[in-house]
Amino acid sequence: MAKIFAIHQPNYLPWIGFFHKMMSCDLFVYADDVLMSSKSVTHRNKIKGANGILLLSVPLSLKKVEINRVLICNTENWAERHYQTMQHSYARSPYWNDYKERFRDIYSKKWLRLVDLNVALIDLIRNILDIDTPTVFSSQLPDLQGKKSERIVNISNILGVKTYLSGQGAKVYNDEEIFKRHGLELVYQQFNHPIYPQLWGDFVDKLSVVDLIFNCGPGSREIVEMSTNG
Repeated sequence: MAKIFAIHQPNYLPWIGFFHKMMSCDLFVYADDVLMSSKSVTHRNKIKGANGILLLSVPLSLKKVEINRVLICNTENWAERHYQTMQHSYARSPYWNDYKERFRDIYSKKWLRLVDLNVALIDLIRNILDIDTPTVFSSQLPDLQGKKSERIVNISNILGVKTYLSGQGAKVYNDEEIFKRHGLELVYQQFNHPIYPQLWGDFVDKLSVVDLIFNCGPGSREIVEMSTNG
């Protein structure tokens, strides 16, 4: 039985901290039935090219809805553009050739829902990083209700898991009294962003994890593991 669970929106090409959190729990919940935020990285993320930071953003045709109902706008060839941008940025990296075809396979398909694209990419990256943490979608949990901390408690009750792994950024809105009242232990992710070999000048942090993968290849998992602080 799972001992620790974590929750995160299924983002587009997530950063390293996303996968560190996934490694650090026994069950990972995709929060796919919450409203899409215009300020989130659910449909966009950053990589690093010869001329600096590049933003890859998936165009959307329906976006002011729950994440699992967000639709991609396929009137433009965004997928080919994203792949070509990756290629131009990482063709000189040590491991681009090792993984490029696996990413091309995903970008060669026509995706209708953002969540399906995102999870396909996350699953590919999970495989590369050898992460086997079980996952579940919040939309699949029966009779899930509540907001914010109450919702987390309800997820805990449905899953039968009594320790919740939260990101550090959630400290400002986690209601620890609610957790205590319901017997849910709250622990925070201990993550220090790693510095690793990177192309194109000074090191830049908080990029998509693909920057790590194309630069460090099979050593990427160990780098993520060693980014635990404390």
